[in-house]
Amino acid sequence: MNTTQRITAAAAAVLLLAATPAGATASEHEPPAEQPAEVQWPPASTHGRFVPFPEEFQQPYTVPACDSEITVAPGDVNEKEYRVLVTAEGDTVVEHRGAATVDYTRASDGAMLDEVDVSSHVFDTFYADGTTITFSGSGPGVVIASREAELQAHTEAGLPPAFLFLSGEVTGAITLESAPEPGQEPAVVSVEITENTTEYVFDLCDLLDQAAADQQATSP
Repeated sequence: MNTTQRITAAAAAVLLLAATPAGATASEHEPPAEQPAEVQWPPASTHGRFVPFPEEFQQPYTVPACDSEITVAPGDVNEKEYRVLVTAEGDTVVEHRGAATVDYTRASDGAMLDEVDVSSHVFDTFYADGTTITFSGSGPGVVIASREAELQAHTEAGLPPAFLFLSGEVTGAITLESAPEPGQEPAVVSVEITENTTEYVFDLCDLLDQAAADQQATSP
């Protein structure tokens, strides 16, 4: 994974809203280690035109969560698309939209949440200074925090480390120690959730616990 993608993954861990590079959640996301130039993230301006996400960014990946690892894989519905606009100040705005479902599987017990709706609408802004990323995503979506700064942001906002929300919006900001350079990954200085209007919030780990119990009860 190149440096820019790693930084995008930091945003994705906070706002992991779809099986796409930045959502959400999501935002995030672990694309293959080597990526051709045309799928570097954030990409060049699409001049207002929505385009499909590159296939390379829609592969399963894992993230530490729920005292284990969670595998995130695209579901049967995948209509996500994005567009990129660059402001006069040089900031890059990436907008995501479209219907999508995602499967979540916990490594420790195989518990699975199948076809979770993450049809969120997400905006990510990569500022020209290279050290600031802001994100905003509306539900339904899933948010998973894995790094210490992200976990702290969730705690301060009164949210579980990993959760599903059906409506409302999460908005926040990530500050990096320095602008990314080839071969280097700047440290994440801080993560802040600046606005939280989420509704119908469910702890993702609790949902996986329930799924595990259901699977055990129905197994031979």
